[in-house]
Amino acid sequence: MSKITPYIAAAVQWTPCVHDPKAGAQKAARAIAEAAGKGARLIVFPETFLQGYPYFTGLPGASPEFQAWLHALHAGAIDRNSDALQPVMDAAAKHGAHVVISANEKAGGTIYNTQFDIGPDGKLLGSHRKMMPTLQERLVWGQGDGSDLTVYDTPLGKIGGLLCFEHHMAPARYALNGLGIQVHAAQWPGFSFMTDIVDAANRQIAFENGCFVISAREVMARDRIMPGMPESNCDPIQYATNGGSGIIGPDGQYLAGPVFGEETILTAEIDLERIIRTKVWFDGTGHYSRPDIFQLRWDRRPKLPVDMIG
Repeated sequence: MSKITPYIAAAVQWTPCVHDPKAGAQKAARAIAEAAGKGARLIVFPETFLQGYPYFTGLPGASPEFQAWLHALHAGAIDRNSDALQPVMDAAAKHGAHVVISANEKAGGTIYNTQFDIGPDGKLLGSHRKMMPTLQERLVWGQGDGSDLTVYDTPLGKIGGLLCFEHHMAPARYALNGLGIQVHAAQWPGFSFMTDIVDAANRQIAFENGCFVISAREVMARDRIMPGMPESNCDPIQYATNGGSGIIGPDGQYLAGPVFGEETILTAEIDLERIIRTKVWFDGTGHYSRPDIFQLRWDRRPKLPVDMIG
């Protein structure tokens, strides 16, 4: 592949439209237009931005309030073959941008946290379901099977990503390293209490994999929940979400951000030549690997609950 000219990437730190995929897609399209106006060719959104992260999981799972929120979440979840993402795809095509957006995706009665990669032609490159929901997220999301974890070879470099605490799964990080990832889309919620560990995870994966990290987090507040939903009596920490998005170079240093407490779009230049300077020091699946001692076994086959033959 010929040398890739440096370009601008963006992390969107906006408030989502809770449980409303139509409004969420329109808002995402506006964000794409604004980011493109700043010169961005790669645009990353926070975790489940299309309908909002399920902050209500701080409620007791058996409570009527939790069940009401869960039903609303399911009603607003999208089928991966629906046209719900069309406004986002149209905006990507209009502005010639690679877009990474996450959504609550439903398949039958199960909801998944799914990352969608959309190319600059507006076509879906693929999707990845979060492999391991954390704590009370397990009451909401199913588990992805890992068969869709990948890196896309694009005109902007090799792009991939992970969702939230997948960044703490060492085999997942190493798997992406083995695929030669160059630009990593890190999608997180905006929890304030996670700020230090998110910072550590983002900077670690940037240096460990010798890649750029576009970390997108959202701002949210208790008064921004869906009108008409039951009052939430969960710990206020569940709604203490003040962003913290940033863009990090392969040396683990910030190129933009982190920014807290406001809706904004962060941008920074991605120059893939910088990766070489980092990899000379540490190449995790190259000269710094010891396959005679350690090897990663990765089963990329789809794990189907019903596999019909004939």
